Amino acid sequence: MERRLIGSVSEQERDEIRTLFERKNGLNELFKVLDAENEALYNKLVADMSVTATKFQSWWDEKAQKYQWDSLPDHRWEIDFDTCEIFLVKR
Repeated sequence: MERRLIGSVSEQERDEIRTLFERKNGLNELFKVLDAENEALYNKLVADMSVTATKFQSWWDEKAQKYQWDSLPDHRWEIDFDTCEIFLVKR
């Protein structure tokens, strides 16, 4: 796996993306076990997943612009939550 260090973020910024990351993962897990017949809950979950995914991507876009991170086709940014380091990783 190709992985290159391209920068870092503050602990506060790390905490922001960690919260969104954990929420996104939790919603995905809930989606797997949700009974689709519960239409009201299903629709609420789908809407929440959409809002969370948008916030998650916006965080990455804002920090990439702020810190001028490199980007390449077929790559994504990844954070090490322990060190606050940002890596460019080949998909």
